[in-house]
Amino acid sequence: MAKLTTKNITFIAIMAALGNILSMITTQVGAFAPNIPVGPIQVSLALDISHLTTFIAALFGGPAIGGITGAVGGLVAAFEFGFSKGNLVTGIGLPLGKALTGLTAGYLFKKYEVDSFMKASALTVLAYIPEALLTLILFRYLLPVVSGLQVGIATLVAIQIIVKAFFEMILLGFLLISLTRNAGFNETIKRYFR
Repeated sequence: MAKLTTKNITFIAIMAALGNILSMITTQVGAFAPNIPVGPIQVSLALDISHLTTFIAALFGGPAIGGITGAVGGLVAAFEFGFSKGNLVTGIGLPLGKALTGLTAGYLFKKYEVDSFMKASALTVLAYIPEALLTLILFRYLLPVVSGLQVGIATLVAIQIIVKAFFEMILLGFLLISLTRNAGFNETIKRYFR
């Protein structure tokens, strides 16, 4: 991995902060099912578009910058969907999953040009797959042990989270390509990598 510059670190901080702000706003406004008690924990399903900044970071900065931005940009979601609900597994696992998405997106964006709505959405969906698998593993195998929740219920909750997230990834692909088609946006972001 190349050495991070001051500009790179500043970019990560800005993108992570913006990701947390997007998470806070969209989880409050787009709450599909807030605070449902499921055994010893509470579960929430809400829109979360914080990965928009993860994808921007991964597109312009590569895998490492995308991964770090995803992890730090996932702290509000970790609190909202994990720690505040008494769910330590999600609280700890969510930033790890978001880091995986940023890392994967960085590699995919390096290999494939993001030049159309369809390709951008396909790549964002593909980038989410490692996080989806981590979510399923955490909910199926770790959450029942830690919380006493039945495996079937934990798996069902994970599937709902993953399906919702895949729809978010499609939306984020459209938002990503819309932003990158703006010359002013591209020029502003590229300044952090010169």
